[in-house]
Amino acid sequence: MARKKSAKHAEAASSHALNKLTSKSSSNLIMGLSIIISIMAIALLLYLSFLHSDEDTVISNYANKTTEERQAAFMQWIVDNGGIFHPIRHGDQTLAVTLEKFPQFGGWGLALSLDTEQQCFNSTDGQCQLSESEDEDSNETIVHQLDPLFTIPSSLIITVPKILEMYGSISSDWHIPSFHSRLDTILRKGLHGNGLSKQINMMGLVEQDVVMALYLMAENCQHEHLNLFGKDSFYGPYLDVLPGLIPRLDTFGHEEYNVLKDKVLEQIGRESKRALEEMYSGPSDRKGGSLKAVLLDMIATKINTGSSSLEKASCTSFESFHRFIALISSRAMVLRGEKRVVPLAEMINYAPLPEVSSNIIRPAFDLFHSLGEDGSMTVRSDRDVILSSGVDNLVREDGSTVVQLFEDYGPVDSSLFLEAHGFVPNDNPHHCVVIPGPLIERAVAPNGIKEADKQFIVDALQMLRLAPAKLDTSRPLLQDFCVRQDLSLVEDGSDNVRRPASDAIAVVSLLASNDEDQRSLREQCTSAINSSAHEMIEIRCARYPENDAIIKGALNSAAGFIVKEGNSNTDSEDSEKTDAESTRLVSNLLSAEAEGLERMALAWRFRVQERRLLLSIAYSTEELLDQNEEKISPSNDELDEKLREFNSFIESLHLPVNKLEARIVGDGVRVGTFAKEGIDEGEIYISLPENTTIDYDHAIKDAHPNLKQLLKKYHGSDRDGFMALLIYLVYERFVMKEQSKWWPYLNLLPTIDDVKRSHPLFYAETDINQHLGGSHARQVLLRYRQGTNQKHAALASDLDAHLVLGSENLLNKDAFRWASAIIDSRSIWWGNKRHLAPLLDLVNADSVGKPHGTQIEGQGIENRAVTRASRHVKKGDQLFENYAQPNHLLFTYHGFILEDNPDDCALTRISIDGRAPLTFCIKDWDSLEEMAHVLRVKYHLRLTPDQGKSEDVRPYLIQELKQRISQLKAFVYNDNDVSEKGQPYHIHCMQTIVKNDIKHFENALALVTEAT
Repeated sequence: MARKKSAKHAEAASSHALNKLTSKSSSNLIMGLSIIISIMAIALLLYLSFLHSDEDTVISNYANKTTEERQAAFMQWIVDNGGIFHPIRHGDQTLAVTLEKFPQFGGWGLALSLDTEQQCFNSTDGQCQLSESEDEDSNETIVHQLDPLFTIPSSLIITVPKILEMYGSISSDWHIPSFHSRLDTILRKGLHGNGLSKQINMMGLVEQDVVMALYLMAENCQHEHLNLFGKDSFYGPYLDVLPGLIPRLDTFGHEEYNVLKDKVLEQIGRESKRALEEMYSGPSDRKGGSLKAVLLDMIATKINTGSSSLEKASCTSFESFHRFIALISSRAMVLRGEKRVVPLAEMINYAPLPEVSSNIIRPAFDLFHSLGEDGSMTVRSDRDVILSSGVDNLVREDGSTVVQLFEDYGPVDSSLFLEAHGFVPNDNPHHCVVIPGPLIERAVAPNGIKEADKQFIVDALQMLRLAPAKLDTSRPLLQDFCVRQDLSLVEDGSDNVRRPASDAIAVVSLLASNDEDQRSLREQCTSAINSSAHEMIEIRCARYPENDAIIKGALNSAAGFIVKEGNSNTDSEDSEKTDAESTRLVSNLLSAEAEGLERMALAWRFRVQERRLLLSIAYSTEELLDQNEEKISPSNDELDEKLREFNSFIESLHLPVNKLEARIVGDGVRVGTFAKEGIDEGEIYISLPENTTIDYDHAIKDAHPNLKQLLKKYHGSDRDGFMALLIYLVYERFVMKEQSKWWPYLNLLPTIDDVKRSHPLFYAETDINQHLGGSHARQVLLRYRQGTNQKHAALASDLDAHLVLGSENLLNKDAFRWASAIIDSRSIWWGNKRHLAPLLDLVNADSVGKPHGTQIEGQGIENRAVTRASRHVKKGDQLFENYAQPNHLLFTYHGFILEDNPDDCALTRISIDGRAPLTFCIKDWDSLEEMAHVLRVKYHLRLTPDQGKSEDVRPYLIQELKQRISQLKAFVYNDNDVSEKGQPYHIHCMQTIVKNDIKHFENALALVTEAT
């Protein structure tokens, strides 16, 4: 600004001199001209200086600001523009979020500052240890998980839509003609993606990086050349605290790639740089031009003199572009498919979340970065922040202690950190190491895979869609896999439906092995392949018993080959301590760090991490290899006391009619209802006023404001109100606990361990595959389990749900499945919604009498849900109700079957022209008529009133029924299985369903045949 002001003053002086010339005599002409020339010369020099300010000036302007000044200016910029730092209290102190230098993390990081001058027992070398106490390992939580730290307003957040609006909108002051189409063309040609997709979440992440990098480059040019633009960039304070070039993968040179020894990563890095260079500096006559040309046009909309003066400046160089691409790729956060640069929020350094049980859902990154309706972002702590006596904390000169804040960037492999962020974390539980497919094949078949076995393997892989239709058997049958420390595989699916990686290894491991212990399994697999039945191949060749242990064993052996290759010193299980290769790698890493070779050190660090992970996999403990299903402890329920409290609770409700009481039943049934007096058929035995049951309406009336808001949010998310009822149940059972007014009822409900033993949501998938295979009830059950997991994942990503229910409850898989099982097995329908009805939901099932029905009787406040007896019940006898459901539904949602069930039927599915299959439950002529109608449509037969009995459709009915019988019989291992005593009840149930399916189809076949 100072130089521009001087130039303007020079121009004014020249103009004033010219005006004075008219009043001067001709004798003064020469003197006047001399003055004019002198003034113009001065003006010209100043103007030229203005046009050609050099980089020395830029550097000195930046260098004149101390670290503290840049830090303070940046934090003040956040506040001045509406940033909010949420109060964090620790005792009588208010903690402050600060920006600090952490050299070990390569620059800035966020921290909490607190005054611990009185607490520090020993402060040396800028480190603080808390005061001595009886507990030497005392920990103090100063921030809890999900506590809000700060909010960044929308005006500071950089997104692609904002940039496109700024430079692409005709109404904008910075409008550039054809801005959108030019960028789109360059991006599509350079990156072969969707370019500037109309939907931002369909736009590639690198494409978004490019657009935001150009934007910040234009702002940076303005910041570095103030005299050309007339004012500083709005983002100046932010630009001042950004680091130099991020040493990400595509900044590596030949030497670093040689050290990395990873051809895939090298190709990614080199291709990335090539594509960026070509897009940025490509020929300007190319259609759409180059990114640099676009950048210069962006600058031209803001500069006073035209952008050509900056064409060769460092701020428009490829090096600057590469720097900002790296900054964006490493700092922008992805939320809902859209990248956002959020100043301050992206300065929290990485550390993985503490390890938790596999029974806990990993919280989503989005949960801690919530978007407001106004576009602002609130950042929350993703963990408890501990002030620990066992941890050194930075101490400032003023005596205050600084505790660094960290966050987990998500479950990503360290290669992505290297590729996009330019660092390799020392501790990343999500890192995986590539194990080549040929080594896995060698592990299961040391002498090679026999040609005869190869064909079976290829057939199985292709039928399961795990291999292409054309597979060259002279090449490895397995692809390479990335394996984590726990021997899980990356990109292996997240549910019971499809696991492509582990299924492929399981198939090859079984069919290529000569292990005599697996002979029976191999024979069953080859038989399944010969049948071409997809489900049978999946179960017999990929999901067979002990497949998990076999897969892990193959990975363990394959990793061992890599570790021992060329390393004769590695022959013990002391892994890294005796591994010569690890010693060499660590030594090279330390040397590179000592010499300040940042990229070289990164390459060596990545190699060290890879080696450590390989060693961990190669020397996996027997516990990890032989990990079996969770053992459930026997129930110790203290039912007597719980029943007394529950019956007293029921008495306190003063039900208008109640002829029942709860008692222990035993024999695995646990609790049932018994008649306190004789009950006649059709007589009301229980009448429930509205306030004695749990449903959405009652929960809303009873809930505090935050819970009420959450319930309203989920009411209507499903047609039956399931989620709202589940939320209320979890809140009352796990948050309120004994304080809940429903506690006597909740306390009597089966515990989590009880439900684990009795409900299919918790059964081992291997049991389901082995004993329910062939029946379409298996697909019903697996879809139910998958749907439950999806509902849990959706709720677990909801911030409001965390704040109301508590993360420890919401993320717990067992707690969610318990609540799901309770509602699905016990809720009762009336008035078009679900209810949990204490006492009434303890009525057990049989198949006698009319189907159960609870109805509303009375009006207004006299409204009652009444249930009438379907049969006569003597005093003291247990009362039963007929649920009127087939066994596959009773088992899926309740966990039991009825041995003699008149409502039972066998599921079958028919697909027409590849569309989603239609499902039928076959047991009588009516159900056959429905199936016959679809078969007529499928085979283009004439529709008739008497669908099933017509001659033209019978062959198709017979074919369908015979096929289902054959498929089911192929899965029955032993005709005596069902009658075996001592086997688990759930195994008995599944085997009974399969055998009853066969009977239903055989009876249906007889009906069709007899009608011929």
